Amino acid sequence: MTRIAGAAGLVAGVSAAVAFPAGSAVAQASAPRTPAYTQTFVVSNLNDAGTGSLRAAIDSANATSAGDSTLIRFGVHGTIILASPLPAIARKVAIDATSAPTHVSGGPPVVALDCNRHPGLRFAAGSGGSQLLGVAVDDANGNGVTLNASSVTLNDNYIGLNLAGAAVGNGGNGVYVSAASARNFIGLNGSGASGVVANVISGNRGSGIVLAGSSANTVVANRIGTNAAGTSAIANRGDGIWITQRSRGNEIGGTAFVDTATGQANNPTGTKGTVTPVFVVPPLGNLISGNGGNGVMIDAGSRGNALNGNFIGTTANGDGALGNAGNGVWIDRAPGNSLVGCKFVNNPFVYYNVISGNGRNGLRVTSSDNVTVQGNFFGAGANNTAIVKNRLDGILVDGSSANTQVGGVIPLGNVSAGNGRNGIEVTGTSRGFVTFNTFGGLLAFKGAAPNGKDGLLITSTGGDNLVRTNVLSGNRRNGIELAGNASGVTVDPNIVGLTTKGDGVLPNGGDGLLIDGTAHGNIIGGTLRSVIPQNTFSGNTGYGVVITGRAHDNRVFGSFIGTQILGVKALGNRQGGVLVAGHAYRNLIGQMTRRPANLISGNTGNGVTLRSGTYGNFVTNNYIGLDRFGRYLRNSGRPIVNTGHRNTIQGNQSRPTRH
Repeated sequence: MTRIAGAAGLVAGVSAAVAFPAGSAVAQASAPRTPAYTQTFVVSNLNDAGTGSLRAAIDSANATSAGDSTLIRFGVHGTIILASPLPAIARKVAIDATSAPTHVSGGPPVVALDCNRHPGLRFAAGSGGSQLLGVAVDDANGNGVTLNASSVTLNDNYIGLNLAGAAVGNGGNGVYVSAASARNFIGLNGSGASGVVANVISGNRGSGIVLAGSSANTVVANRIGTNAAGTSAIANRGDGIWITQRSRGNEIGGTAFVDTATGQANNPTGTKGTVTPVFVVPPLGNLISGNGGNGVMIDAGSRGNALNGNFIGTTANGDGALGNAGNGVWIDRAPGNSLVGCKFVNNPFVYYNVISGNGRNGLRVTSSDNVTVQGNFFGAGANNTAIVKNRLDGILVDGSSANTQVGGVIPLGNVSAGNGRNGIEVTGTSRGFVTFNTFGGLLAFKGAAPNGKDGLLITSTGGDNLVRTNVLSGNRRNGIELAGNASGVTVDPNIVGLTTKGDGVLPNGGDGLLIDGTAHGNIIGGTLRSVIPQNTFSGNTGYGVVITGRAHDNRVFGSFIGTQILGVKALGNRQGGVLVAGHAYRNLIGQMTRRPANLISGNTGNGVTLRSGTYGNFVTNNYIGLDRFGRYLRNSGRPIVNTGHRNTIQGNQSRPTRH
């Protein structure tokens, strides 16, 4: 072993590797700095032990004084096969295999550590601030790399793959970060260019990365569960990333959206359809695809974790399916986490999470409070054109989840389209849920990308759920369905069955709004004004609004049913305006004190139909067959047909008022 005591001994690869890109709040606060190494050791052979071996270099580094910083360089390349476990790293050390002969900056590792069914690399107490650069770590009997110290940097590594990029998985997790460890950097992208690959963490028998009680880590620009190119799966058998045991404040990805190599900024909607779109893969995001479990699992009270700019379930370009077998992201009993793809001052979706192509739901939120979901794609490709469906729902909110915020003011909405079942489903006793500016069944500011069932399905009994300023059009079944025993839902204002401008047809294959089961106490209408002036249920293949089953005590008012958004031209629903059927009772279509309470005009079929079996319903003070100014805009059938019992029809107007 060659020892150079007191030498700076820096190689170009080290100083480049430790620079962290702009765009990560955690990284900007605590990014590592290149240390002044007090000792340098050179690995000169590929032997398991003896002079010039990696083992000897680690032993020598561990023998240095606390506070010293050691650099281990490589004068050889190839595979080191262990005959026994390596010692745990107990001092601050940079194991820099990017210094090895034949290594190309930004290229794959040329030095491998074949653990040969022995334990993997372990960073123990005392090794804080260490680095592992450019090493392939495979075939350990447990975790490939274990961090029990803080501020460790892992970059340019293969963990679970050999030098050829083939799976030789570690028996446990790829990287395990314990509660004794925090503020680590798993991946770097100092250039800020799109497409940089920091680490490839794939093929492991456990999960790719586990954060177990660990906080304030940054995970950037990794390929987790795929090959290095991001074009095919090399599955970790567990989750891509598992955040558990009350881990807090971890950042998965980052908020950069400009490719420094080209100067282009991501703008997948072309500034809401006004300019030519630009597609840039967010430079700090991770590709988390092809895994045997979920893409990202957040559970066990972990909170304050953020996902930005990640592609989860897709190929590297975001436009093809490479699904995780489970959910794209599952947040289970873990409050206060977020998936965010832009800020209010940005164009929409500039550093979006694209969560598409997964074997179950895109996002599942289970019994987790105060989750924020803004500016993401679920079921659509990154190019806002391809359909890359999640097999079940785009977003599923279940259990006792409270205050899930899906979207916000423009541009903070989400796309949930092209999924196998519903765009969004809210069930269990979830309460305080809001969907705000969701494209449900269509691409962002573009045409249809049908969900296989409804744009939005709510069966939750929790109450206080709000459906606000969404476009829920183009779905195979209904735009909105309130089913089961759903109660306490407010729907106001939304476009259902038309394009985003509300002046063209984009039909749902069923009804605009279906209220069935025993759904009760729901309010369709209100005073929440925005770019959408009122609910507009028009252009649908079925009815505009259907209330059936034993649904009761629901109110529909302040809505246009069968017209374009301005209420002056017909864009009719094909079977009729409003249908009350089954044994629905005590529902109110209209208002006692407002005329017109609803505009029900321009439809094919009757304006309002109340079938036998219905009773105690009210149809009050509506314009039926008139436009908003009281001029004829007839339905093709009769204004009202009532064959039910004790239904009250009063105050409706179907002829222009003569002056």
